[in-house]
Amino acid sequence: MALSDSILLQISQKKTSYNDLLTKMLSNYSSSGSAKAALSRALKNLIAFGELKKQDDNYVLTDKGKVTVESKLKNKILININELLDKSRRTSSLEHADDIIKNIQIFIERSKTDPSLLKIGKTGSNFYISDLEFLKKEIDNSVSHYTHLSEVLKNQINILEEQNFEDVLIINLNKSSFNYIKFLLKNTDIKELSLECAKEYPETIKLLESISYITKKNEFIYKLKINDLSKLEKHLINNFETAIQVRFKVYINEILVRFSFGKIYFFGPYNIISKIRSKKEEKK
Repeated sequence: MALSDSILLQISQKKTSYNDLLTKMLSNYSSSGSAKAALSRALKNLIAFGELKKQDDNYVLTDKGKVTVESKLKNKILININELLDKSRRTSSLEHADDIIKNIQIFIERSKTDPSLLKIGKTGSNFYISDLEFLKKEIDNSVSHYTHLSEVLKNQINILEEQNFEDVLIINLNKSSFNYIKFLLKNTDIKELSLECAKEYPETIKLLESISYITKKNEFIYKLKINDLSKLEKHLINNFETAIQVRFKVYINEILVRFSFGKIYFFGPYNIISKIRSKKEEKK
């Protein structure tokens, strides 16, 4: 029965000749004569049952044979492996490597409890150990390649850090987030902040105009005294559902601080952003 199943499985994936089938199954028999006899009996029965038909020099599945493959061969793992390896070969990529390895592992584990599955696989699969060895080589090369890229990228990051390249830190708007703004203001002589918004965000304009200690300089710029910063913090936290709709930005020397939908973004030179980040790590 395993031989018939493996024949159906192999033919279901492509047109297959007698010699193709014989080559696949020779290793399972003590002699070529025994293999030929077994194959002839199996093909004769499958044709008699209406599951196979001869088409020129090849065998193809009949509609009944297709139904048998779908219903009787419940385990489609081999078909999946064959298809995934074929895609991998055609695209020369590792896109399907995870799924190939996962399916082979499932096949091996199931074969431990159902030895016939392994026998079906030996004659019904369209892949070889060398295909898997090639895949492994591609994975090894990829690992080596990305390890090299990681080292190069780390060196590039170090250089950009030394050159004080631009960086960004994103934090959630919460009770402690204003501490980082106060940290930036420390040791500065800034007495007043300019809150800049845009007409595209009427919720922000409405909020800023509703707060008595914020003054309007022009259509889209509002002024906030440093002494009132804690009041704004408390107002935003206490009215959080409104606050998460707010979008405005503040400049503190070299740093741009942007409030956007419940988050605060700090943009600026690496040496300053790293200090804010260190301050954030201290809070954990």
